[in-house]
Amino acid sequence: MPPRLTYSLLLFITLFVLKEVRPLYKAKAYKELAVTGMIMMLALAYGIDYIMGSQLLPNPNFLITLFKPLSQSFEKLLQVTG
Repeated sequence: MPPRLTYSLLLFITLFVLKEVRPLYKAKAYKELAVTGMIMMLALAYGIDYIMGSQLLPNPNFLITLFKPLSQSFEKLLQVTG
């Protein structure tokens, strides 16, 4: 495991907890805390997978290309014309 990437990942998680999680917990915003926790866990899993070079998780580019037509149809539907 490359040490720089590992330290960067740990630093990012620590900063995230200090800057975002503590205020959300104090404000009792549990829904927002759950959503940010899930996103952080997903980012952490992809970070560890990248550092280890194991490629166990699916490539997110596949999901982006899979849902691109759906995204474009939503953009057309929600487009504001002036």
